[in-house]
Amino acid sequence: MFITEHFPLNNPMITLPVETTLEELSSYLNRGTAVIAHWHDEICLFTPEDTGLMTAFSAKNIQELVESSKYFVSAIIPVDENTPLPLVPQRTNRPVLIKAKDGTIAGYSVLSTYLNIAISELQKWSAYFNALANTVTDAVTVVDRAGAVICWNSVAEELYHLPAADILGKRIGEHFDIETLMVLKILDEGRMIRNTYHRPRPDTHVLINASPIRNAQGHIIGGIATEQDITQLVRLNEQLTTVDSFGLPHKDQAEDLFTLIKGKGPAIGKVIQWAKKVAATETPVLLIGESGVGKEQLAHIIHQSSSRAEQPFLTINCGIVPAGLLEAELFGYQGGAFTGSDSGQAGKLELAKDGTLFINEIEKLPLELQAKLYHYITQQTIVRSGGSQPISVRTRIIIATTQDLASKLANQEFRSDLYYALNVISIRIPPLRDRTEDIPAMVHMYLKQFSLQYQKPVPTLSPEVILALTNYAWPGNIQELKNVIERCIILNDEDLITLEHLPVALQEQQPRFTSSEADAAILLKAKVSDEEEIHLIEDALAKTAGNKSAAAKLLGISRGTLYNKMKEYQLE
Repeated sequence: MFITEHFPLNNPMITLPVETTLEELSSYLNRGTAVIAHWHDEICLFTPEDTGLMTAFSAKNIQELVESSKYFVSAIIPVDENTPLPLVPQRTNRPVLIKAKDGTIAGYSVLSTYLNIAISELQKWSAYFNALANTVTDAVTVVDRAGAVICWNSVAEELYHLPAADILGKRIGEHFDIETLMVLKILDEGRMIRNTYHRPRPDTHVLINASPIRNAQGHIIGGIATEQDITQLVRLNEQLTTVDSFGLPHKDQAEDLFTLIKGKGPAIGKVIQWAKKVAATETPVLLIGESGVGKEQLAHIIHQSSSRAEQPFLTINCGIVPAGLLEAELFGYQGGAFTGSDSGQAGKLELAKDGTLFINEIEKLPLELQAKLYHYITQQTIVRSGGSQPISVRTRIIIATTQDLASKLANQEFRSDLYYALNVISIRIPPLRDRTEDIPAMVHMYLKQFSLQYQKPVPTLSPEVILALTNYAWPGNIQELKNVIERCIILNDEDLITLEHLPVALQEQQPRFTSSEADAAILLKAKVSDEEEIHLIEDALAKTAGNKSAAAKLLGISRGTLYNKMKEYQLE
């Protein structure tokens, strides 16, 4: 914290015995040399500025002088680079002796110099802290022991819509409910808080880290808190936990709902681009993809981004509903057809009137019902089962399948008229194994989501876990990834998720150095061409989804070496 060599010391000094006469003492002082003398357990300091005082004393030597007056007994200040400047004893107004880390006297300092150094250190550390507070992406709040705000960074201003000028120097309780303020609680309790969910205002959700600030004596003199804004995540999480659907926010809660689809790779980028275009139309949409890739989520986003957003979004899975009940589920039934009731029951198509119906696993819809669905799409009318009266309905259809419907068409397992009516616009959603670059963003989102759900701190991932997650094939796609992260949050009680928290299938597939990868690590350390090194580094970064710690581990080098190589080849 403090560099002793930079301390401006007066160190032309000599040690003399207490038997030294004042005349001899004065001779050294006249030459500009300070003198120290040990007397019992104390040290006396005589500076060149004291020369004129020597004639005022009748003592013959230093011992008699010190016995008659304690004026020259000096305070000793230990200074080293690991501690801040210590306090000067209040009883002294004399220069102070500076003791080095090894216990020797390094020199002395007059009080004005010591004060200037202390002020300079204060200004320096204040500049360091202010730069840090305004560099981090979290809101930073610091209060003193009385709860007055002494730091309020720009992120806090933006998060709470409260300018620093309006809160600095004032009690934080003037702007927030005192009962909910974590930073005040730590002043009383003296404990640290790490990655804890907090709700400082009804409309604000944050992850907070807070610590008491203690002085050199260990007394609490204030508190500091950093807060990461997770308001949007909490709102999304609340919607995700609803029973009936993925529960996306309303239009007024998000300008572009497609940002909720985590991923920046070209594969998912094309899906989002096409989905945005079809959201503005009324045409049926066919979503194709393996189980768990997020077809229902995409369908819901398309609905929420369309002009039908305020109308119902309903779902039906043809693979779950028994074939005998599918017709009634889709089209409803007329009163008296199956029961004694006169009113009957509307089907999903009718219940979703003016909204959207998402039909999953369309390939399992029986052929006779395919004909009836085709009639609805072309005529925009339905007839309830057991009824004869056409009912006009304008429900948009979004279809999903895991199968190649064209091959089923060739095998006469799917009606051609329905296929062509549905296949106006088809969007193929890539499996997770084909978009590994998007895995870190999804992992980050689910870590926060389940940490909130189970009221646990958000953990970090070890490099081995990053490797395992990005190299696993994910046959269950996004749903399997979500389940794995939930498992990790449930089992983990520490701040770090390690391989032991992963399912056995992922642990077994954790990549180890193959012979070619081992050779790559050796080559990177050996003398190879620049092109080969660049290829090895880019390949490692691709395998680890850009995680530099994991890439360095894969290459068999330190992270610092990897950073230097990336800088050298301008790969950042």
